[in-house]
Amino acid sequence: MGRYLVTGGAGFIGGALVQRLRAMQHDVTILDLPSKIKVSPPPSGVRTIAADISSASTFERLSGPYDAVLHLAAQTSARVSHEEPERDIDTNARGTLLLAQWCVKNGTDRLLYSSSMGVYGQPERVPVDESMLCAPVSFYGVTKLAGEHYLNTHRAFGLNPTIFRLFNVYGPGQDMSNLKQGMVSVYLAYLNEREPVPVTGSLQRFRDFIYIDDVVDAFMLALPDERSYGETYNIGSEQSHTVRELLNTLISTIGYDSAYPVHEVEGHPGDIFGIKSDCTKFRSQFEWRPRVSLQQGIERMVEWTQTGAHR
Repeated sequence: MGRYLVTGGAGFIGGALVQRLRAMQHDVTILDLPSKIKVSPPPSGVRTIAADISSASTFERLSGPYDAVLHLAAQTSARVSHEEPERDIDTNARGTLLLAQWCVKNGTDRLLYSSSMGVYGQPERVPVDESMLCAPVSFYGVTKLAGEHYLNTHRAFGLNPTIFRLFNVYGPGQDMSNLKQGMVSVYLAYLNEREPVPVTGSLQRFRDFIYIDDVVDAFMLALPDERSYGETYNIGSEQSHTVRELLNTLISTIGYDSAYPVHEVEGHPGDIFGIKSDCTKFRSQFEWRPRVSLQQGIERMVEWTQTGAHR
């Protein structure tokens, strides 16, 4: 049985990782904001530390070492990052630096980091692989890339990081009340309230949607494997769907008429037109591939919301 720290463990992806680790009988500690833990109480048997990762005093409360840290704590909305860019610097950049320093000082040499497709910005071609130029166009992408560099710099001090550049992750467990982050959850929230769906930007924008279970599988494969030390991987579905296609799938799965009202509104700074992943590197090393199609994933997520499990 291992001992793991999950930062951001009360959030969407972090929470799914906590559940998987607990199912494997591991000892888990969650570090997350007090407001997050209050809204998303952790599973039984999980220790919690309600604190801000951007504060140096937070790390005085950690009792390491851990077998590994899974670092998910972040401000994750590109839209919010342009409204409050200092918040991104504090959480995504400073928080990651403080965590890396703590790991080195306290004998925790293994860390898995949730980075983002946002580090690529608007690529000149798709699909994108890990060798492509990182030119973020959002403050969010800038700070996630800074986090990558902080972790890789700490390799010289004994840290063994693995960086996952996640594409559009969706699935049960997303915060349905947050209308500024997560295409699938935002559109589904409007549909569940039978309200017209506002789309920020063109319906022809396209994204690479990856189901939460497939992301958790990738983390679990890399966690004990030394081949992933110091490596950076794309984790996506390697499929692209336009916003219009996504909405059509959501609308038909719920059972609404195809003429359901959808309207475009002005986009926000830092948004890109389209992106699609090339995950050859991770697939070839770990024989991993996404198991859940967009249709299957949407069906599972709609069922989850209709049962009221998200409330």
